[in-house]
Amino acid sequence: MKNFAYGSGYYTVLLNIVFVVYAFLLPFSKAFPVFTGPYVILLFWLLEGDFSLKIEKIKLSKAIQFLLLFYIFAILSLIWSDNVVEGRQLLRYYFAIVVVVIAIYTSMQEKFLNYILYAFLLSMFISEITSYGIYFGWWYIQGSTTVDPSPFMHHTIYSIFLVVTIFLLISQVKDTCTPRFLRIFELFFLLSSSTNLFINGGRTGQLALIFGALVYTFTYFKKKIYLLYTLLFLAVLFISAYTLSTNFNHRVHQAVSDIQNIQQGNLQNSWGTRIAIKIVSLDIIEDNFILGVGMGDGMDTYKVYVHQPEFKKFQFSEHIHHLHDQFIQILVQTGIVGLSLFLLFFFFLFRIVFASSNDLIKAPLFSILMVFMFSFFTDVPFMNFTAGLFAFVIGYFLNQTDKKNTV
Repeated sequence: MKNFAYGSGYYTVLLNIVFVVYAFLLPFSKAFPVFTGPYVILLFWLLEGDFSLKIEKIKLSKAIQFLLLFYIFAILSLIWSDNVVEGRQLLRYYFAIVVVVIAIYTSMQEKFLNYILYAFLLSMFISEITSYGIYFGWWYIQGSTTVDPSPFMHHTIYSIFLVVTIFLLISQVKDTCTPRFLRIFELFFLLSSSTNLFINGGRTGQLALIFGALVYTFTYFKKKIYLLYTLLFLAVLFISAYTLSTNFNHRVHQAVSDIQNIQQGNLQNSWGTRIAIKIVSLDIIEDNFILGVGMGDGMDTYKVYVHQPEFKKFQFSEHIHHLHDQFIQILVQTGIVGLSLFLLFFFFLFRIVFASSNDLIKAPLFSILMVFMFSFFTDVPFMNFTAGLFAFVIGYFLNQTDKKNTV
């Protein structure tokens, strides 16, 4: 039993094993990565001890400090929130992000780096096989169809998972420290991930790929000519996808139809609904600019505002579950104070990116941050599977930049 006394190194090993399990389960369910795993991680992190070193590391990371401040302010917003129950439910996602980021940053051991990364990549490989099986009609998973073969999660979320996987694989393929046979397999995996992205219906990930690829090229190669090569490659990729993928072709035409309807004043479509939500939300923000309406009152307040006479034509959007924009969701719930803390968290993440001298860390981190930033304008990633993915990736790369190791 002495081996499991407070502060024992066994807890460090157990904690890192939980990190591996956490990474592996990310694409399959949000139950462990968001609702159970963070508590297990917190328990072992506390039992591990060595808080003086952990606190010193946290003091060195402005990004983590502002993440903590944002989370604390979100908790305080329950004071002026009427729907405290809903607010506490939403705070579980922020709790998961904070705990996982801090624990991985302060406690992930170097010998577990490959295990954790490959656990996630293996789970995504399994997800892709499942997705292809659905697409070709080999098997069926509830909620997925050949038209929308996104396993285990909504296609928007799955597309973000795929794009993050793509940029992790690019750096793996480029890392000469990785065994050659493994790099060959990862190249195949990279091609299959790119193809899988376009047979699914997640336009967020497909568009985010453009921004991420340009950022990766600019960061890693640093020569303008490579940006031209990347643009040409993306053009060929999207044209090929439009020609060969029925699903992508359909989603493109659907997007064109949505834009045409919006131009004619009809917002009752996917993109139009997002515009309607933003219009109503901006009115809420104007009335609650400093502190917001509180974590629990975002959707309740929206439903009240959308029934005001001036927003009568937007009442079709009253049954939404969130505001389809992470920035607006935060601004409505916690006001400009909360959003400022959140943006400062991202500001210092980007500072870490620019300060890194290792392009195998710098390029994928910069690209993945841009992918998340783009996704924030179309969805609320912190209220679904993607919260766990974000926590894992940010914690992993913060740990990497701290050690100055290769990916």
